[in-house]
Amino acid sequence: MKINELNEEKVREMSSMELAYMILEEEGGASGYTRVMDRLTELKGYTEEERKSRMIKLFTSMNLDGRFVHLGENHWGLRGWYPLDQSDEELSHTVQGSDELAEEIDPEEETYDDDLVDISDDLDAISKKDDADEDTFDDNDLEGFEPGNAGPGFDEEEDEDEEDSGSDNTEESEEENR
Repeated sequence: MKINELNEEKVREMSSMELAYMILEEEGGASGYTRVMDRLTELKGYTEEERKSRMIKLFTSMNLDGRFVHLGENHWGLRGWYPLDQSDEELSHTVQGSDELAEEIDPEEETYDDDLVDISDDLDAISKKDDADEDTFDDNDLEGFEPGNAGPGFDEEEDEDEEDSGSDNTEESEEENR
């Protein structure tokens, strides 16, 4: 069935996706998205505001629907027109770099990788030196500490009192705890 054969009520009942499919089918080849949307606006009688809100929804739906294929540069076609083997080749666009960009690169500027390697080597050497320093132990590390000096916050007399107090001082310690 052709779009021109549809009455106004039937067009209102049909989804935009079905109409877009029919539009592309009637054209018989790839078409620009704006052209498809213009035709839909004409058929459905969308206002400019309705057109804008439905434009994004239709684009998303066409992307998700397996019957449509995006050909790039905002052109759409029907999947059935492109055999699977052929469509992958025709539809994929390979971007070729220009020769001008290759000429603009100065070979001396490409040495930044070498600088990073040098810095990495320097950092490794420093790290190994620090590790070696931590592994060695000499008497200077204990400078300021003397045998019997436990350091601040540690009172040896209190510790000795606790060790000496056995079961015979339990009454005194119970009184102290009260």
